[in-house]
Amino acid sequence: MMKMNFEIITAAPDALELLIPLWLEFIRDEEGSDMNIVPSRENAERWISFVKNLIEKDRGTLKYAKVDEKIVGYILYGWGNEALKLYHRKGTIFDLYVIKEYRGRGIGKKLLNTAIEDLKRHGIEIIQLTVISSNKRAIDLYKKFGFKERLKILRLELKG
Repeated sequence: MMKMNFEIITAAPDALELLIPLWLEFIRDEEGSDMNIVPSRENAERWISFVKNLIEKDRGTLKYAKVDEKIVGYILYGWGNEALKLYHRKGTIFDLYVIKEYRGRGIGKKLLNTAIEDLKRHGIEIIQLTVISSNKRAIDLYKKFGFKERLKILRLELKG
C-alpha cells in the first residue's frame, strides 16, 4: 500500500469524545484488544475519564491521526504513575490503533515514533506495552523500533 498524507494531533481533554468510536472499534478488534472490555457507553466514559486524568495531571498524552477530516488512528501513552520507586523512569503505551483500511501506510509507525520521542523528552528510560501474541503486524512494528519481549502473561480462562 502507498503512504498517504495525514496529520498527527495532540488531543485536548475536551476533544476526547471524538475518539469514542475509534476506541470502541479498537476494543472490538480481535487483534487490538484481548476482548475483556465490554464495548459500552459506560466504559467509554471511564476511558475518557482515565485519559483526561493522565492529560490534566501531565502524566500522559493521546495523539491521533487524521486523514482529511477522518480520525483514522491514535496512540495513548503515559509516564510517572508508579507506586514504588523504580531504578529507571518507565513509560507505558496503553493503546495504539489504526483503522484496518488505513494500515500499512505509515500511520502506526508515525504515531509510535511521535510517542517515543515525546516519552524521551519526559526523561523516560524504559517504555513498555502489551500486545496480543497473535498480532504479528503490531509485534513486527514494535520490533522494528527495538522493542523486545520481556514478560509473558499467562491466562487461564475458567469460563467458556
